[in-house]
Amino acid sequence: MSVEVKSFPELGLLSVEQLSRLMHKSPASIRSDASRNPEALPPICRLPGNKRLLWRIEDIAAFFASCVKPVVVAHFEIPSLASNQPKRRGRPRKTEVRV
Repeated sequence: MSVEVKSFPELGLLSVEQLSRLMHKSPASIRSDASRNPEALPPICRLPGNKRLLWRIEDIAAFFASCVKPVVVAHFEIPSLASNQPKRRGRPRKTEVRV
């Protein structure tokens, strides 16, 4: 008597389909990343004697938290123009390059 269980909510485990909805990826991409690019996914929870891909909710939350990057506001300095002449297009002349 084997019963196919879609997920294990009482254990806090999510299946490939559920993780794919959270990550906005297809289930095939999740399965592919599990073998080819595992660092792109949260840590996989492998149950003994089972090949099924499952993820713990705590690991998913920690993974998403680690992906957040702080916003860095770049400070741009406006170069002061010594003369009011616009910069010439193209390769600089030899006399302009010599220092």
